[in-house]
Amino acid sequence: MSTYPDLIWELNTLGQSIIHVAALHRHSSIFNLIHEIGQTKDFVLTFMDDEGSTLLHCVAKLAPQERLNIVSGAALQMMLELSWFEEVKKIMLPSFIELANHEGITPRELFIKDHQELLKKGESWMKRTANSCMVVSTLIATGVFSAAFSVPGGNNDNLGSPNYLTKPWFMVFALSDALALVSSSTSILIFLSILISRYAEEDFLKSLPLKLIFGLVALFISIISMMVSFSSAFFITYYHGTTWVPIFIASLAILPITLFIFLQYPLWYDILYSTYICGSLFRPSKRMIH
Repeated sequence: MSTYPDLIWELNTLGQSIIHVAALHRHSSIFNLIHEIGQTKDFVLTFMDDEGSTLLHCVAKLAPQERLNIVSGAALQMMLELSWFEEVKKIMLPSFIELANHEGITPRELFIKDHQELLKKGESWMKRTANSCMVVSTLIATGVFSAAFSVPGGNNDNLGSPNYLTKPWFMVFALSDALALVSSSTSILIFLSILISRYAEEDFLKSLPLKLIFGLVALFISIISMMVSFSSAFFITYYHGTTWVPIFIASLAILPITLFIFLQYPLWYDILYSTYICGSLFRPSKRMIH
């Protein structure tokens, strides 16, 4: 386009420009060129293909499967599709946002029609993920709640206070156990709010992904706190004998934390990519046309 500026006026056999095709196939690097063509952009935004579809109609259609597979999970794919639709909607002329094509379908109606199946899959994926995580959070909450009233070393029969109350490791146990209970309870409430959400299209843009992020963070904190509480209990009970035993047990407690990070990394990456990084796709850091 730098050497042949008239390329922006070229149309394919369906009457679509390069910007329309880029939006249709979700190629953000090409679509971003629309921000660099100056006043020509206003004319490109008024282009309609042979079916009377505008640029917003193009992005309202379901993306090709290979472009959807950039992220895993139907809910995150739905989020990317909504991000594309809202981004194109921002630059459209107001009179073209609700303009119907030759079939009398507006861009919003076309988006809802083409994404019905993806919306159902996204709802199912989100509920399965939230339900599985909530089961784990509930187990952690149950365990640490019981541990709070069956403290290591037992209680003094006369005073009723824990025998090792003055030991530093007991304070670590108490604080980590309380943090595990609070964070696991928080994650339960967050995942519960995901399960009872209305699952409208706009919920997949910000609300549901953010809830999933905060729920996973709370779950991760509860797992770490539970392991710290478990390790400190061993130090309180067994440190008087062979010292290598509690140290060895405490080092083993790192294993489930590391395993959780390793196994959940793809999900974390996809959520963060879809929520934050995808926003930068429509804002290139440097100009491509000179």
